[in-house]
Amino acid sequence: MAGRRVSFASMAADPVVDAPGVESTNDTPARWVPTANCLPNPRNPRDELGDLSDLASIKDRQLQSCLAVTPAAYLRLWPEDRQALGAGAQDVVIVNGNRRRAAAQLYGREQLLVVVDDSVAESKATLLRAALDENMARKDFDPIEEANAVLLIVAQYPTAKEAAEAEGWSQSWISHRKNLLKLHPELQRQVRAKARGEDGVSINVARRLGSVKGIEEMSLAEQTSELEQLLQADADAVAAKRAARVEAKAAAKTPAAAPAPQPAAVQQPAAPVARPAAEAVPSPTEPPAPAATVPEPAPRSPLPSPEPAPSADRFSAENSEPLPMPEQRAVAPSDEQPTATSQVELGSVDWHNVEELADAICRTLSADEAYRLADALANRLLTTGS
Repeated sequence: MAGRRVSFASMAADPVVDAPGVESTNDTPARWVPTANCLPNPRNPRDELGDLSDLASIKDRQLQSCLAVTPAAYLRLWPEDRQALGAGAQDVVIVNGNRRRAAAQLYGREQLLVVVDDSVAESKATLLRAALDENMARKDFDPIEEANAVLLIVAQYPTAKEAAEAEGWSQSWISHRKNLLKLHPELQRQVRAKARGEDGVSINVARRLGSVKGIEEMSLAEQTSELEQLLQADADAVAAKRAARVEAKAAAKTPAAAPAPQPAAVQQPAAPVARPAAEAVPSPTEPPAPAATVPEPAPRSPLPSPEPAPSADRFSAENSEPLPMPEQRAVAPSDEQPTATSQVELGSVDWHNVEELADAICRTLSADEAYRLADALANRLLTTGS
């Protein structure tokens, strides 16, 4: 029995019927017993049976049988309850179904169908567990009553570990219920109130409060102070999470700021092309030599000669790798006159070497100037060829 839920209806040899009157023999576990002979369980984990209006229909129809044991089986476990029980020879002790028994008395039902099974009283733990299982299935089961019932079952074993293994519980599950009973009775009352839907202390908070070291030795005022600190910590954590969510939403809605424009750095002109010693740049002590004049290009033939076939030593789209873009002068000079440096560079270029000429032009002119030069050359070619 320990550690397993039991279907009490399966213990009955006869089906549950709508009205009393079924004749039964002594060896049949299910039998009709006068309501007056059905005694309440002194070890019922529920202190109060609560509102019985949901069982008002039991006056006309019993939908579920009750589980009971004989007084002899019960008193073998708790002989000290003999006087309080006051059982007679025809009485039974209801283990599972005390609310149905109370409703039958309240609404005037004369007999109850009862499954009598003394194997439930094999030990204190089995009888207590049978009573606990019925109440744990009810959503309005008082958490303090549950905790008391669980620890009463655990007390029937040498250790809590053995109790957990036998009953199919985890030790942490037992500890959570034990923590509730460490609280002051006033705080336990608030836990019960919260479970009924009233203002009070939630079970989760109460269990955490019960896990505080030395909580059992604290007074009500000290436990209340610990509770306030715990609630404040929870409120701070909630506020921090809410602020983080708001900040994340605001960051998602705000577009990323564009980086501030950086001033264009003027590229230093490339090192001049090596020249013979006679054309070397004069020293600072000597007067500068006059700027070299740009030679006039060779006259263009009236008809362009056909392009020769690509070769390994001639540039073409077929036999060349992409060349890196030469450095461009970032800013055009303020005036339209070429500088001495540009004249020197262009004057030293082989005008028949297209790549070298393009490289020198790109180093000398800005991007806008290079594009304007390309447009001018294209227009000149179109005008001349037409």
